[in-house]
Amino acid sequence: MLLTPELIEYRDTVRARAAERIGPFVDVLDREQRFSPEVWAEVRDLELFGLPFPSAVGGLDGSFLAFTVATEAVARTSASAALYPGTTVQVAATLLRHGTPAQVERWVPTMVRGDAPVAWAFTEPQTGSDPKQLQTTAVPDGDGWRLNGQKLFISYARQAQVAVVFARTPGGSVGAFIVRTDTPGWATGTPFELLAMGGGEPAPIYLDDVHVPGDQLIGAADEGFQAMIAGEAQGKIRAAAICVGIAQRAIDEAATYALQRTHRGQSIATKFPTIQGLLGEMEASTLAARALVHHAAELIDRGGDVAREAAAARVVAGRAAREVTSAAMQVCGAYGLTRELPLERLYREGKFFEVAQGVAEIQRAIVARHVIADHAG
Repeated sequence: MLLTPELIEYRDTVRARAAERIGPFVDVLDREQRFSPEVWAEVRDLELFGLPFPSAVGGLDGSFLAFTVATEAVARTSASAALYPGTTVQVAATLLRHGTPAQVERWVPTMVRGDAPVAWAFTEPQTGSDPKQLQTTAVPDGDGWRLNGQKLFISYARQAQVAVVFARTPGGSVGAFIVRTDTPGWATGTPFELLAMGGGEPAPIYLDDVHVPGDQLIGAADEGFQAMIAGEAQGKIRAAAICVGIAQRAIDEAATYALQRTHRGQSIATKFPTIQGLLGEMEASTLAARALVHHAAELIDRGGDVAREAAAARVVAGRAAREVTSAAMQVCGAYGLTRELPLERLYREGKFFEVAQGVAEIQRAIVARHVIADHAG
């Protein structure tokens, strides 16, 4: 699809602002792998948190497509920074879809303002990408619930004031619970050191008899799985947009290098067909991934079923990020392996997204199930 002139202008503004204001913090997010309040404030000032939400809850009456475009623009400078609004936006959207009016009124406006990170506590030591293996339990307790279990790799676990926790409810169903992180029995562990994307300080969460009031259950006790699937679909599209931002930055770096590097007086970009072939393939892959990401985001805005497209976008954009960053390193030769250029970071980030935020093999299986269903007669 073609973006409107207004959305293109907004994208360019976000890209320039991110380069100027977030660029200096890239090493803090990547090498030091620590959460940056300064970057959080910059992302909040870009108004990404309120972009996809209606003004009735304090949003900007924008669209998920606009949020996706802005996410890619930030990711071109810092993929870690582009993740910052993600789970907060995801939880706010989940509450708007499945929460009560009282829950929306109480929780959503603060999320839309970006007051503080909100955690999305789904992953567990044994679940991987399979929600049917959840082992955290939620047991009725008077007018509320008692949660026990462990979560793993939860971004912003130590910064969040609120989290949405998914747990098994009686009968084997899944419930989604709004949990305040100052509740007795809530504890977090040491953040993991990762290959890349450690700026959200992903850490374990330990739930030891955590009491959750009954009015903090989202929907019914057996509706958490549906809430999780819808939220994860948005998360996949957001991750795919970040992958496109990573790939675009790799193209920009490789093309700039190829034009500046000369061989016997002529730039290698214009002299060698092998370099041109790499650049052409990189651009084609990135254009295709971006088009699919935008299509999936548009489906979100229309309220359509997006499971197939979200998984497909995740596969295509994740592959593009890895292959394009690898090709960019080939263009730049040994310089691509150094920290003189950002390519070694981009390469690590591209690989990260083949494993995390929806492992590629599971996404292919999701797409395959839709294909099989379409042709099963």
